[in-house]
Amino acid sequence: MKLLSRVRDWLAALSRLTAWRGFFPLVLLGVALTAYGVYLPFMGFYWDDWPWIWFGHVLGPQGMLRIDVEHRPLSGVVLFLGSLLAGESPLGWQVYNLAFRLGGALALYWMLAQIWPQERNRNRWVTLLFLVYPAFSHQFVAVNTSRHLFPLIPFFLSFGFTVRAVREKARYRRYTAAALGLSLAAMLTTEYYYGLELARLALLWLLARRESRDLKQSLWQAVRQGWPYVVLLAGIFLWRYLVSLQVNYAIVIFDEVENPSLGLGALLVQAVGDVFEAGLRAWLLAFHLPDPNLYGPRARMFIWVAAGAVAAGVAFYLSLAYRPNGQAESRGEMVFFGLASLFVSPLPFWVTALNPSLQFPDDRLNLPMMLGASLLLAWLIEQVFRRPAVQVVVLSAWIGLAVGYHNQTAISYRRDWQYQVAFFQQLVTRIPGLQPGTAILVNELPNVRSTDNSLTAPLNWAYVPDFSGGELPLNIFYIELRFGREETSVEGSPVFNAVYRFFPFHGAPHRSVVIYHHPPACLRVLDSARDIYFPLLPSYVDEALPYSDTGLIITDPEKPAVLPPVMARLAQPKNWCYYFERADLARQRGDWDEVVRLGEIAFALDDSPNEASERVPFIEGYAHVGEWERAIALSEEALRINRFIGPMLCETWERIAAETPAAPQRENYLEQLNARLDCGQY
Repeated sequence: MKLLSRVRDWLAALSRLTAWRGFFPLVLLGVALTAYGVYLPFMGFYWDDWPWIWFGHVLGPQGMLRIDVEHRPLSGVVLFLGSLLAGESPLGWQVYNLAFRLGGALALYWMLAQIWPQERNRNRWVTLLFLVYPAFSHQFVAVNTSRHLFPLIPFFLSFGFTVRAVREKARYRRYTAAALGLSLAAMLTTEYYYGLELARLALLWLLARRESRDLKQSLWQAVRQGWPYVVLLAGIFLWRYLVSLQVNYAIVIFDEVENPSLGLGALLVQAVGDVFEAGLRAWLLAFHLPDPNLYGPRARMFIWVAAGAVAAGVAFYLSLAYRPNGQAESRGEMVFFGLASLFVSPLPFWVTALNPSLQFPDDRLNLPMMLGASLLLAWLIEQVFRRPAVQVVVLSAWIGLAVGYHNQTAISYRRDWQYQVAFFQQLVTRIPGLQPGTAILVNELPNVRSTDNSLTAPLNWAYVPDFSGGELPLNIFYIELRFGREETSVEGSPVFNAVYRFFPFHGAPHRSVVIYHHPPACLRVLDSARDIYFPLLPSYVDEALPYSDTGLIITDPEKPAVLPPVMARLAQPKNWCYYFERADLARQRGDWDEVVRLGEIAFALDDSPNEASERVPFIEGYAHVGEWERAIALSEEALRINRFIGPMLCETWERIAAETPAAPQRENYLEQLNARLDCGQY
């Protein structure tokens, strides 16, 4: 009996603790840290993070203020403050960005409390779902995303002040002014929430209906109270439309609907599809369980532990904090407001022909739809499951699974960062210096969260660390993306004369170095003369090969390229690719003794070539120093692994024959090798 009494006292104390207003923010913090915080120390920079952080490096924190200033005037302010607080630290930016994600959830909870003060259960449910919404994977693109997450805070606060203005007549003007100011701040930071601003009218109508059931009267009251916001939105939209004629995303909606029967119909179909995707199907991502082919046993175990711990903790908290919901009428208001929010939130993207989706990078456009999606799922759970205990279990399990899904995403970002670092480690090892004005043409890298535009920043950071402005020294171009796949047209392409935000780049097709990287194979610098028989190159890379001029590589620069500090913190492994890149560079220098020395180390490693052609520099090295049998053995080994490498080997031995001095022994080996390779057939 004493034990039972103690348990009761303990539960009563916990119940009182959960009733404390500050406890729910702690719950949100715990969920946020479990969903997004575990892998933060292992993150780096991704996608548009790279240009912004490099501009801050080159121009100083004040340079951030110039980013997108034409159409997002306050966007640079968010980046500027982040630069002051986080500097060039990925961890600092991740914490900065996570604070905005958590702040947005807290602001939403406050807003919901203003709208439905008696519905604490539902308000908590919606806020928790909002925090772990699974169809937004840009959380870890911390620098770029910070300017899109921050506006959630003033936006939700603005809605909350609108409610208070309606409810507290004596302070109507003060609260309305605050709401307008906060709305303006949000919209001047990003255009993502222009459409969601229209949901304010739906909210005002719901508030008006509480005072009058007469449809005409309630609509008139909503219009009377909402006109200042409509005027503000119209002014912002007009300004943004005029700006779009010159910079960034152009507004094309008027072209799309020139034929009303086709344009409006297509727009309606897209609207329904986007709402279904982001509002309902998005939640099914939480059930995307960790694939054993992608995640090891320890990673899978951690994901399940994180999901289970959050589900159990949230269920325990919600059970203790449960209070009977208020009127059923508020449930109808919630679903109406949720649907209204969903249908209007994608408007900024529809008018610019952008399509929200569940895939990176377009899932960033789901941000404004998180509110409506969370309201609808909370309502749906309450509708389908009538018993409160079952509702709590289902909701908590869903939140836990979403947390597990975000950890899967975090692991993929961590791997992306490791790949980026490995790519640049191999690059600077193989290419210690580059002449200014060089373009790097490369196949699209498997690092899906960084494009050529992204990687141009660390490229210049590594090779021209003291760059302070002017003409951009180097640029990376994805061959397939920039020059086409079916008909690769490098010659005469205007791509080579571009502007990298603030810095112009002036290149030319003949001032290019072509690189091919297909992990786990090592990074390859392709030579237009030596690699014409490189086996199984993608056709678009093969068509760009004639433009690769390895003479643009400075093999012995006074100041060799150095990785940006954020990358340099990760030690380069002394694996096969490290020695291959060094040997390939020594081959370009003609230092055959060094090639052989590196080969002896490389072949003794507990590692091996990842691709048959990686033996070619060593074949040449051993042949040039007279170790013919070793060179022949490597050739035969390469041919056994990949029968398509025959032409490349024959061309290599033809070059060896031309570059090595004549000798009886050499002629015997060459004759023997030609017979084994059957070079006459090529």
